[in-house]
Amino acid sequence: MLNDGVRIYATSMTFRVADILLRDFLKLAGYYLPYEALEVEEMVRKGVNVIYGETIRVKDAEVSFIDAGHIPGSFQVLINADKTLLYTGDFTTIKTRLLRGAELGPKDVDAVIIESTYALEDHPERRNLEREFITRVREVIDNGGRVLIPAFSVARSQEVMCILEAYNFREPVYLDGMSIKVLDIYLEMSDYIDGRQLLYQAAKHINRVTSSKKRRQALSEPSVIISPAGMLKGGPAVIYAGELAEDEKSAIFLVSFQLPDTPGARLLSEKRLIHGQLDIKVKAQVEQFKFSSHAGRTQLHQFLKRYSPDVKVFTVHGEPHASTDLVEFCRNELGQEAIVPIRDQEYDV
Repeated sequence: MLNDGVRIYATSMTFRVADILLRDFLKLAGYYLPYEALEVEEMVRKGVNVIYGETIRVKDAEVSFIDAGHIPGSFQVLINADKTLLYTGDFTTIKTRLLRGAELGPKDVDAVIIESTYALEDHPERRNLEREFITRVREVIDNGGRVLIPAFSVARSQEVMCILEAYNFREPVYLDGMSIKVLDIYLEMSDYIDGRQLLYQAAKHINRVTSSKKRRQALSEPSVIISPAGMLKGGPAVIYAGELAEDEKSAIFLVSFQLPDTPGARLLSEKRLIHGQLDIKVKAQVEQFKFSSHAGRTQLHQFLKRYSPDVKVFTVHGEPHASTDLVEFCRNELGQEAIVPIRDQEYDV
């Protein structure tokens, strides 16, 4: 059980989504026991809800929460004590169909801890990527095929819905898996959604897959099927992919980064669907559209340019070469002291 002294601070949106994700994790892990479910309930019950722009006091520090633009409910943390530190967490300044992008916090901080996930890679311009995606979806549908979009349940599935809606896509669209539960939370807590009206409209036009009968219906006609898991590591997407694999008219469009050695990555590189005992040569069209919710190289650089040479930068949450590259940019281009922190080592600010 949670120690009585432990406090978890998060937005109400984060607690709602974390609740269903943790319960699903316990179920998939195969050890869903009553006391574990109680721990999840206790975490949510003891959690402290915070809102964007709010400042709370924790011992001698003031802690503020700033919209991170990553997924609905995510935030950056600003800690103000004898020194001021900003921790970005996962963030992006790019506007999407769901979110407006990260709010820019104060410039006068002593240290920044910043993610470096995409420090080596620029993202394609969002609207161009959307148009390319919609064009390819329509080509497949017009040719009598079906389009499977394996997508993360949280944010990505709902963003894809909104993109289809924004381009007035009126062919059948099906939504499966945990994406449906998350959609309902987003609709209920729409204050966290910048594109709430678009999401409302998109929700009216999708078909919710809640039975095997609905799943067969989705596969029986030219349609778009949005389903977790985003890297094809499980979920209904694997079932759909197996059904579409040998249909040359159909397509599997991946809409996120694929970790090496995941089924999604192997599908891209080998045109094979490999999951458990499943190993199928895929004849369906396979493409990737990187709708990222992380800041790309240019966004990271622009974000850091806001700070003076006096700031100390720590680069985290990236492959070693990415974190190091961002450190070199800070040192060589901005004159800032920058470090890739080492676990268990202490640093002065």
